[in-house]
Amino acid sequence: MKNKNEQRRKFIKNLAGGSAAVLSFPIMGFSPKNRHDNFSGLKNKVFSNDENYWKLVKNQYQIDPGLIMMNAGNFCPSPYSVSQTMQTHLEGLNANASSQDRKKYNDIYKDTVKLMADYLGASPEEIAITRNTSEGNNTINNGLNLKPGDEVIYWSQNHQTLNIAWEVRAKRTGFKIIKVVTPRNPKTEEDLIKPFVDAMTRRTKLICFSHISNQSGTLLPAKKLCTIARDKGIMSLVDGAQTFGFMNINLKEIGCDFYTGSSHKWLTGPKESGVLYVRKDSLPKVWPLIISKNWSWDHEWKIENLVRYGQRNDATIVAFAKAIEFHNLIGKDNVEDRVLELVNTLIEKMKSNIPEVEFVTPLNANMYGCILVFNLPGIDSDKAVAKLYTDHRIATAGTHDGFNGIRFSPNIYNTKEELDHIIDILKEFRA
Repeated sequence: MKNKNEQRRKFIKNLAGGSAAVLSFPIMGFSPKNRHDNFSGLKNKVFSNDENYWKLVKNQYQIDPGLIMMNAGNFCPSPYSVSQTMQTHLEGLNANASSQDRKKYNDIYKDTVKLMADYLGASPEEIAITRNTSEGNNTINNGLNLKPGDEVIYWSQNHQTLNIAWEVRAKRTGFKIIKVVTPRNPKTEEDLIKPFVDAMTRRTKLICFSHISNQSGTLLPAKKLCTIARDKGIMSLVDGAQTFGFMNINLKEIGCDFYTGSSHKWLTGPKESGVLYVRKDSLPKVWPLIISKNWSWDHEWKIENLVRYGQRNDATIVAFAKAIEFHNLIGKDNVEDRVLELVNTLIEKMKSNIPEVEFVTPLNANMYGCILVFNLPGIDSDKAVAKLYTDHRIATAGTHDGFNGIRFSPNIYNTKEELDHIIDILKEFRA
């Protein structure tokens, strides 16, 4: 298997090349009723630089005409196949709420977990379905036996809810938290790795970092960091909020102890659904937050013990599986490459049309992914974000905490035509 970074560099280098396949199915004229019926038309199509294919993908989403969604790092619409699955099962639950009928969801949950495990390169025994990334992070945060004298290392560019959770837990329990700051403009991966290594001591129990920072768009070398930590007997928690559903993840290869993600971002899945991965040999180290029905003191600690919430929205579990199927039809590598293609198209168009643009995101091919943060000199980023939405129907976000800027995070439902329109708008901002 080729090195992933080598593949990324090759992909970026060849963005301008390649030929589009001629598709044998229509991309226009879909109605909400029949879009779901054409769901299978996404399978096994050549996608490279083929805007017709990606227009078909976009057509699977119920996005208001004229609205450009560029905020996948926060929240995404779901395709018709997901929303219709959710609606069908909600109606079924309302029609027959008997415990006898709802028993079918026991097997559906197991099937969804198996699908998720395959999607993430893990074992079903290591996967649990949560409600979002924050819940998964807090399950680990509060589930580990940390005591005074222990140390937890966390990244300054993590999502604030992740870091606040560690600060609150440390204040309550008495262990030490160490905030790692990486260079604002890293030149090499070593610039991102060294601050973590320098902070590790014999008392370090865990390192905790966002795979991609929602603040700056910086992509950390997760596999290298987790390998270094494991060699030192240190556990690792990877917050995958910005990689789950975007990047073709293999958790066995990354080697982390814990990984978390949300369905409502890049996966474009149902709301209030998430994933928690716990490496099998780390599972006995985690205590559950909630004790509910079917708790058991089995000889073997099971990951189900961490997510025994009581009654759940069973329709969400089925829709979660449908979202994974949707991505699998397109192809995980195709999804990742398409998002990278959109981000790189934005970068190149900004460079050529707005030369004074200031990029907050490091532009080394190994250090960014699905999020692009930038500034237009002399323009307040918060006001720009507001104006983009109110005046131009472009939904995006701003970043703060020392990385103030405009944040674009395109997803598979975006088109290059939309990017051209965005660049034209940004050129007006400059004028």
